[in-house]
Amino acid sequence: MINREIQSSDITIEPTNVNIELQKNDTNVNNLLDKNIKKTKNSRKSFAKFLYNSKRKTVLGRDALNWAKLSIFYTILYCFLGCFFVALTYVFARILDRTQPRYYNTESTMAVRSTAAVVGLGFRPQPVIDESLIQITNDPIQQKRIASSLRLFRNVFLLQNSDAKVEQCSSQEPASKLPPGTACLFNWYHIVKNENHPCSDNKMYGFSYEQPCILIKLNKVYGWKPVKGILPFEIQKLRHVYSNKSISNSDVYITCAGTHAADTDVLLNATYYSLSYPFGSSKFGVIPNYFFPYRNAKDHVQPFVLVQFNMLPLNRLVSVTCLAWAPGIEHNTRRMRGMVNFQLYRTHTDIKYNENNGR
Repeated sequence: MINREIQSSDITIEPTNVNIELQKNDTNVNNLLDKNIKKTKNSRKSFAKFLYNSKRKTVLGRDALNWAKLSIFYTILYCFLGCFFVALTYVFARILDRTQPRYYNTESTMAVRSTAAVVGLGFRPQPVIDESLIQITNDPIQQKRIASSLRLFRNVFLLQNSDAKVEQCSSQEPASKLPPGTACLFNWYHIVKNENHPCSDNKMYGFSYEQPCILIKLNKVYGWKPVKGILPFEIQKLRHVYSNKSISNSDVYITCAGTHAADTDVLLNATYYSLSYPFGSSKFGVIPNYFFPYRNAKDHVQPFVLVQFNMLPLNRLVSVTCLAWAPGIEHNTRRMRGMVNFQLYRTHTDIKYNENNGR
């Protein structure tokens, strides 16, 4: 027992000094901070020295002579590349015909499996270029607005100047026989002959009495003309002439009908004004074959047909589909080949209310 007491009393535990430990930790932290500050200063000095070294007289690691050599090299390089680009552009411009495309019809990317080229249709007036809705109203202000759209299109694209390079085309002298740069004689007044015409500007193209005249035109496709083939059965039925014989010089026929059955029921009366039927036809419009092919003549006016809708229902949206018919014209609803869609909406507004608002 005495020995155990002696042994236990001999064991002593020295108390730890907390302040000393904290001082050591603070010293270590300060040392680390000093090292980081020194590294940052050294990095800044190195970067500044890289930007400009006063001893070696260098900028970004290069002296004046080195920079001069580098500038001369890249100047010569880019001058050579620029001259090479200009030379290639010049050669390309010299071999490229400004009036005739290198590839067209069967060689064009517009060709499809069944036809040589895709023929599209367009319509006017189109007050909003990305919309297909045409509003017919009894409001004089709206009538003038939409009539001005068709008038502008007529003045820009459907008239030929007195000094235009044109010649009279016919079945014996078609457009294919014209000299280069010469167009067929044709303009707006070959169809709308005077101001008493239902589609004349004097009558605001039929909008003044809510019987609008819609212009249907073929899009310009270089070198295209109706191919040899059988006339579509739909046109044979309208003409009451049936034949399985292949014809080589077919005209292009334009017809318009309701897109859906409900639309067809309300489109009861339409009149087609064309060069072949200047006084109107209730069946179709015709674009003579001798206007084709289009050869990119400066004064060319694309042939068109005016379709007047005489009995539109009130307050009802009517969807209309117009199609072009001729051998070689393909109809594709999804891709809108050989056809065009637009909507007609006839409505009446309170004219007195509009006049009061306009005061």
